[in-house]
Amino acid sequence: MSRPDIICHMITSLDGKLLPERWPTEMDDIERCYETAETRLEANGWIVGRATMAHYLTEGGPAVGPTRGPREDRLQEADGRDIALCFDREGRLRPETGDLGGDHLVLAMSEQVSDDHVNELAARGVSVVFAGPSGSDIAGVLEKVGAAFGVTRMLLEGGGRMNGAFLAAGLIDGTSTLVHPVIDGGANLPSIYEGPSNNRGMKLSLVSAESLQDGTVWLRHEVTND
Repeated sequence: MSRPDIICHMITSLDGKLLPERWPTEMDDIERCYETAETRLEANGWIVGRATMAHYLTEGGPAVGPTRGPREDRLQEADGRDIALCFDREGRLRPETGDLGGDHLVLAMSEQVSDDHVNELAARGVSVVFAGPSGSDIAGVLEKVGAAFGVTRMLLEGGGRMNGAFLAAGLIDGTSTLVHPVIDGGANLPSIYEGPSNNRGMKLSLVSAESLQDGTVWLRHEVTND
């Protein structure tokens, strides 16, 4: 099975910043706007990096350590739940369960993470997928997640470095950008896509532009390869 389609779904200020807690808007309104659009995208999974997931899960030190033999993915039953995929290369996250707000938690990590840590995660119902020796094989993870759970579309939801890694790997098929009617005005703050200066951009074609009730503009684009 091929990898799922990846749609980068983000909400940003007019000047491209990603920290809504800084904006002069109620967080409940921002979350409602974001989640309403998210539902309309009809995905069956979502993807974030470790720093973003650390807002929801306890975080510890790296769990790199002894391993025995070839690394094999530890896949649990999703039971029809959406997939919450997080790239946690060093095994820093400490989930108590494989259920995350009704979604099934899948952690992608490097082959250097210890057997003990992987076994503990599996015992708690978390699926573990290995992303190669360094944890950077994003494409391989997507293919395995698609095959294991039947996922056809996933939303890439940050942070900026995670989005930048997908961009660099050519793994973004479309974008869903909510431009909220605020200007952040701060310097050196996270933006939608962050990566090395030699990252190549991507050309887009407009699918739709919609003005939402609160003044947010919802832009949807697809990636063009010409």
